[in-house]
Amino acid sequence: MVGLAFLVVAAGRALWLPWLGGFLIVADPLQPADAVVVLGGGERDRVEEGARIFHAGLAPSLVVTDSPVDLPGIRSDYADLMAQEARWQGVPATQIVRTPGLVTTTAEEAEAVRTLAEDRGWRSLIVVTDPFHTRRARMNFRRALRNSAVAVIIRPVQGSWYTASSWWRSADGLRETWTEYLKLALYALGYR
Repeated sequence: MVGLAFLVVAAGRALWLPWLGGFLIVADPLQPADAVVVLGGGERDRVEEGARIFHAGLAPSLVVTDSPVDLPGIRSDYADLMAQEARWQGVPATQIVRTPGLVTTTAEEAEAVRTLAEDRGWRSLIVVTDPFHTRRARMNFRRALRNSAVAVIIRPVQGSWYTASSWWRSADGLRETWTEYLKLALYALGYR
């Protein structure tokens, strides 16, 4: 009986493995917004995607957040590195905005972005992050913005290495998927 169950699970992996990765990925339709927000913690592709959205004319400002990341041999803070990458991608320095303070979680990023949006009178944001992070990012941003007039659009990095159809084929994909499911479970338990 156990062997039969194992066979059914193994044979069905072509269905359930893509579903597990696909569940994490959400994407709202793009439309013009007051700013594109590039969430921290990822690689350069988040900033590159934010810059593409900026250059497409969908948002006049690009927002970066700062986190206490210790990078060996680097004296700049994280937000400065993100802003530098955005400038390299052609975003004018005058259009790059930094949230106040340091953030260590997606929930803290959402709160910092809310404060900035309310201070600037923004009514809509495009939030860019890695595909595997989009569902939890949406949950955090909707929670942070629920009593505000600010709408949020969640966009995964286009052309990312992470896809629902192949995430289990790499160590990075396995790590990010299971880590994200753990974080979703903690979110459900009230940890932010």
